[in-house]
Amino acid sequence: MSGIAVLLLIGAGPASATDWGLTAQPDPNAAPSSRPAAGPEMKSAAAAGSRPVSGKTPTAAPSKKKDAAGFQRVISQKIQLKNTVTDADGDKANLTFEVWTADAAGNPKAKVKIDDNEYGVIVSPFVASGSTVTVDVPAGKLALNTNYVFHTSAYDGSLYETTWSPWARFRVEMSVDLTLPTPNYSAPDPSSFDVPPSPYQTKPLAASAALAPKPDPAVEQCSPVDRDGRQVCFGKPIPKNKAPKKVARAATATAATAGVPWCNTDFPSILSTRVTECDVRAVPVIIRTDGVPDAIAYFTFLRMIELDGQNSFTEHLVIEPAQQIPLDFAEINMKLAEHLCQGSCKPSEPSPDAWTEKTWWTPGDMHSTSLTTPYIWDASVAGQKYVFKPDVKIDADILPSDGNIRPFLTGYQWSKGYSGATQDLDQIRCDTTTAGPGTGCVFVNSAPTYVFNAKAFPQAAAHGWLIQQSTPNHPGSQSAQKPLYYMGDSAQNTRSRGRICPTGWAAENGDASALVDAADTLNCDEFAFASTYNSGGMSSAEGGLNPAVKAGSTTPTGAACIGTYAKKQGSAVHLFSLNGTDPTFKEVCGRSAISGMHNQESMGNHFATFMRDMRIMDKDAYWLDTRMSPGSTCLYGTPGNGDPVICKLTAQ
Repeated sequence: MSGIAVLLLIGAGPASATDWGLTAQPDPNAAPSSRPAAGPEMKSAAAAGSRPVSGKTPTAAPSKKKDAAGFQRVISQKIQLKNTVTDADGDKANLTFEVWTADAAGNPKAKVKIDDNEYGVIVSPFVASGSTVTVDVPAGKLALNTNYVFHTSAYDGSLYETTWSPWARFRVEMSVDLTLPTPNYSAPDPSSFDVPPSPYQTKPLAASAALAPKPDPAVEQCSPVDRDGRQVCFGKPIPKNKAPKKVARAATATAATAGVPWCNTDFPSILSTRVTECDVRAVPVIIRTDGVPDAIAYFTFLRMIELDGQNSFTEHLVIEPAQQIPLDFAEINMKLAEHLCQGSCKPSEPSPDAWTEKTWWTPGDMHSTSLTTPYIWDASVAGQKYVFKPDVKIDADILPSDGNIRPFLTGYQWSKGYSGATQDLDQIRCDTTTAGPGTGCVFVNSAPTYVFNAKAFPQAAAHGWLIQQSTPNHPGSQSAQKPLYYMGDSAQNTRSRGRICPTGWAAENGDASALVDAADTLNCDEFAFASTYNSGGMSSAEGGLNPAVKAGSTTPTGAACIGTYAKKQGSAVHLFSLNGTDPTFKEVCGRSAISGMHNQESMGNHFATFMRDMRIMDKDAYWLDTRMSPGSTCLYGTPGNGDPVICKLTAQ
């Protein structure tokens, strides 16, 4: 046989005895000559030569591994059966391939008609002795997730071998087979405001030059050296893994800042959502003589900024010792120096008595104090965007306990204490455009998360999960640090979508069993979204990050994406790899023929609300949380290693 046949699994199943015009199944172990599909045996040749022999290890291909019962997992829709054949006389010989359904132990049950000849078997061409024979199973002959066995018999044009080869066990599995949960159409849309804060700084794509430049790395902030060689410094923030262990406080201590539970002084960190940023630092206060430390006190500084108004926001500043003040200090007195901002952004400086507790500490003291400062900005001009980066200065009088009654004067400026790759998480973009209701602000370098309603629309969520988990670019995955970038050009959106999902593709490749009701129609669901720079339909020349192109071409096409379709099988809807395709899992995108209701309702008003609330603009980064999980159900381990993706998903 020439070429490779495509296995169409829709409705395919094993043949029955009536397909053969027989009253009963043949004996699977009867001599091959009892059903001479390759031709008649010539008895006169029996004494003249040797009988050909099948190999002892027939295999089905392509196969990744065997299951616990020894069935090869054939993970392609292009199924091949293989065995070797030899003839002691050196004659050419062929092989007859016979397939049966099997029970869980691999025992043959019913013969399957895999070709249209009288015996329903495949007979190979004649090959040289010692060759491996490979035959392709024609389309529509084998069913998905069914146990099969096959064996072979050899024939040299005159003689059959006297027995069949050993049985080879196999199962046909799709490269993609995701079992989806039952939809709950009353499940409410999750809110992107309920997403946990993130430690990642994720800037918009090709950030505007108007954004503030990066601050310098953290530096020590010191007083001048006096005539005795002494000085006081605020040291660089201490990393979390090296910070002094915080001493437990009284039960009355405030754990959360302004009601935000994840913003507290328990340990150094910097976290942000789209509207709240919290920077916690462990900062040493050091007295030195001739560069050698004489005494160190450790403080925790916390600054949280809440974007809680249309043309205003609020800073909460907390200062507290991380450990008791050592006896080397007579007193440490801190006070607010000033707040700084840019342009029309103005802080409303609080009075010195606005601190919640006293701002000085003596040995053994562990109290905490905080200060709230509001900011406003001019939102009177429509259609504008502004970038602000608030800053604060703290002054300190530090008195040693060694009899030197003259205090050392120094200060701490927030912008001089950044460390790591998160120093622009507190950069605020405010606008008076149509990106959101009225005016408003966001932390532009904190990417928000769009959350699928997987409980209500599992077909769309499962497709997003598959592409996010199993392709090398992991579009929208926060754990892989692969954000989506919103693309606001509607004309490009249309071009990208047309390339990935041409008209009629879903109807030609989908299955009506996936539809919700009579009003539902099949849709092509593309991911990454056409409205992103990550879209497979956006070429590099157009600014696309992941164009889906075939070798030798520059024009993106959906044919270069992983193709899937939704189909009901039994009581559950599955997402299967598209008939006739075997994904490599190196693709950069996916397209799936699914329910139009699931496709449209998974985005629609829900995505519009996300865009409005998160004030998303062109080139803004965001994450996608598909809210799908396979638990430990995947047959081939963790998706993303190039293996088939056969899992049972649950919606969160």
